[in-house]
Order: sequence, then structure tokens, then C-alpha cells
Amino acid sequence: TMYEIPGGCVDPDDPSLETALARELREETGYVFEHYEYLGKTSANPSTHNNWMHFYLATGGVREGKPSFDDNEDIEVHLFTLEEVKRMLRDKEIVQAMHTTALFYALEKMGHLKY
Repeated sequence: TMYEIPGGCVDPDDPSLETALARELREETGYVFEHYEYLGKTSANPSTHNNWMHFYLATGGVREGKPSFDDNEDIEVHLFTLEEVKRMLRDKEIVQAMHTTALFYALEKMGHLKY
């Protein structure tokens, strides 16, 4: 069991990445968001995979219902403050590589990284 951020695949009937993102967020968290800002993309391992992971920063979230998980999903939704997420990253409590990358991109966009 580990902490991850919401994510998923783009379905063939999704007209855009934003549509897929909104659907996955609603399904996995029960939240609907007002704004989605594209942060970039990366590849987990381009020598063996040809897929992209696209990152977005979703803001203005409001819970509009309960999550509706796929049969293979075993998810508990936890809400954390921004400071708690930064501490969890520092303490290596979030370890899924694509998710830590997404959080890094989001923290950078929000001006929370020092160089």
C-alpha cells in the first residue's frame, strides 16, 4: 500500500486529455475541478515503453459525490495540505516515480521550489 495521486488512462472515447483527466479525478476522488493547467509530459522508460504520462495541475476542486472505482482499484482517498505533501516527498513517503515527478512539476509551477 502506498500514497499516489489520481491518474489513469485516456479512453478511446475521451475527446481530449482534459476530458480524461476530469473523468479520472471524478471517478477516483469524487471531486470536480474548475481549472486544469498542463504542466508537461514524461516517459517512464522510452527504451522499453512508448507511452507518455501527461501532468496537469487541477485547481478549484469541489466534492460532488463518492468515488466510483474500477473493479481492480482498491483506493482510500486522503486529503493533505500542501505542507504535508512537501514533507511526505522529503520523507520519501510518496515513492511512485511518475507521481513524484508530477508533484515536482506542480510545486515548481506554484513557486514552491527553491533552486
